[in-house]
Amino acid sequence: MSRPYRLIIWGPGDMGGRALHTALNSPDFEVVGVKVFSPPKHGRDIGELVGLPAVGVAATTSKEEILALDADCVVHTPTTPSLVRGADADVLDLLASGKNVVSAASYHNPSMTNWLSASQSPLSVLRTVSKMKVTGDAFGAELRRAIGALRVGMRAIDSLPARPLRPAVDRLAGAVVDRAIPRRPLGSTLQAACLKGGVSLHGTGLHPGLMVEQLLLRLAGVLDEVREVKFLEVGDLSAAPDGMWGGLASLGFGTPLSAVDSNHAIGLMQHFYFNDVIGNVAHALRGVGSEAVRVERLLYPVPARVRVHAGGTVIEPGTVGAIHMTYRGYIGDELFMTNEECWHVGAGNAHLGPDHPRSLSGGHVISLDGVPGRIEMRNEMDDDAYSADWSAVTDISVRAMLSVVPELCAAPPGVVMPDLSPRYRLENA
Repeated sequence: MSRPYRLIIWGPGDMGGRALHTALNSPDFEVVGVKVFSPPKHGRDIGELVGLPAVGVAATTSKEEILALDADCVVHTPTTPSLVRGADADVLDLLASGKNVVSAASYHNPSMTNWLSASQSPLSVLRTVSKMKVTGDAFGAELRRAIGALRVGMRAIDSLPARPLRPAVDRLAGAVVDRAIPRRPLGSTLQAACLKGGVSLHGTGLHPGLMVEQLLLRLAGVLDEVREVKFLEVGDLSAAPDGMWGGLASLGFGTPLSAVDSNHAIGLMQHFYFNDVIGNVAHALRGVGSEAVRVERLLYPVPARVRVHAGGTVIEPGTVGAIHMTYRGYIGDELFMTNEECWHVGAGNAHLGPDHPRSLSGGHVISLDGVPGRIEMRNEMDDDAYSADWSAVTDISVRAMLSVVPELCAAPPGVVMPDLSPRYRLENA
């Protein structure tokens, strides 16, 4: 394609705003539309939204206007909480309208099923949602009310006879659940939307995306056999954008320790991402499908040791200062992958184990056990030079999304996954 790729930016928040700024400064892209969600941004010039000169394109809150645009690709950067408020329906509509979509939001392996998948029974979803713990403002009062109503409904269902009424109750629960928290579409539904529009869908970012689906799996290629893999991410969220997820309190930070456990919203939302990550690894290394993979999660809070003021949140000693999230992937009874996320707010509240990065600022550890031996790779921040600049994390994800646009637009219709097979080019030096 000789002309610039015509882009739509869906949700110009922290990541989407950086994608918009980068695309407007690149000769490879022409931004033809921006979908905003704040009424004051409607009608504003998209250049001015990110501190650049006006470009003559107005942002819009209208989904219909976006669907009507002629564009090659949509850079989709919604908030993670929006995944339980109908963001999937937007993606299906974008695909069906003939637009390729690259997303930072949980389309890394849509063949995997998770706790909110349409493959799950309504009663199973209702039982999970009724236990969800929500802190902060990310999900809004409407969802809080819905969860409260679902808890009442679950108690009523549990009091019914086990067998005779369950089929009817399951149908009723389906209607209730899908109004409150729409179940996520199957991979086949996303694939059908791609085929209808003649376009492709791809999910990527730093993690999920580059770190496991490409780096870890490429490292696995040097082993004859891989028995178990581990991925550990440690991060200091004190410099995260104040609006991310609605603020640190929505992630559970600064709340009482009793507010955060394996049913906290952050754990359930992250389950979308890491369920897909583990499914990718299982398929790539073992050749199994999603039906053979079981993912278990465990979250626990760690009390803050020091007072930290981060954005609009104050973390007091004794409240949640760090959260350790573990997602374990099993094939049958065999543990084959562990994905750990250990987030803290402020270096003084870091929760580091013996196998963690030695940096208080954060980093990653990738380890693979197999034949002929073990591989370990670490990246660690330099604590002395670390400036707590969250933009580096955002920029990596933005580059991953924008760099895939040419190949995504050229790909056959369907859900696109990273190609790990050897690829070569002629050296022209």
